[in-house]
Amino acid sequence: MPIWDNVVPESEREIYRKAGFGKAANWEGKPALVIIDALWSFIGHRPVDVLEAIDEYPTACGKPGLDALGNIANALNFFRANGLPVVYVCADGKLRDVYGATVRSRTSVTPETSDAFEIPDQIAPVNLEPVVYKTKASAFFRTPLDILLRNLGVQVVLIAGSTTSGCIRASTVDSHSHGFETVLLEDAIWDRSQFSHAVSLFELSMKYASVATVEAACNAISGTASYEKGLKVG
Repeated sequence: MPIWDNVVPESEREIYRKAGFGKAANWEGKPALVIIDALWSFIGHRPVDVLEAIDEYPTACGKPGLDALGNIANALNFFRANGLPVVYVCADGKLRDVYGATVRSRTSVTPETSDAFEIPDQIAPVNLEPVVYKTKASAFFRTPLDILLRNLGVQVVLIAGSTTSGCIRASTVDSHSHGFETVLLEDAIWDRSQFSHAVSLFELSMKYASVATVEAACNAISGTASYEKGLKVG
């Protein structure tokens, strides 16, 4: 059962169904895993409720973020084992004041005084995996991400990270607008609001992307004809 079924009324879901919104993912083509803002500042170090997590960082999401880390690690293992591209996109703490932060909070953090803008070790880049830095919500906004993905021959973008209603949403719309088949890894994405998380996944799945668990996505990629023809080696 989709995560949004307990949030979005059946009468409204029926409107989208009747109008023909939503579609299954097209897994044909080279996939890439794009990990957005999987940083300590959006997670926090303790598996606690969001209200407690924000005592550490105002943008921290606590347990939902920590729960997602294991699933991102599983996705990374699959992509790395099969020679498929992995790209990280991160908020740049040093440029927040220059370009204006997406989030204006009561407390600021700087990379010089904390690990706020660091990627957790268990999902950190290896073997020169590229890291793209952004200053606004979308991973594509005035970044080289589109060019990078096209140079890698990517057609299918799988998105993980945070937050569902913010940077994930903006990046998903732009991924679709740039012509990529886009898949949201629902158990590798998190938000400080579970309501916003569910509603955002529903709305994005109706228009701009498909939604799948990490396990389902990896199984689907493994079962594609293009994968069997040697896509797994790049």
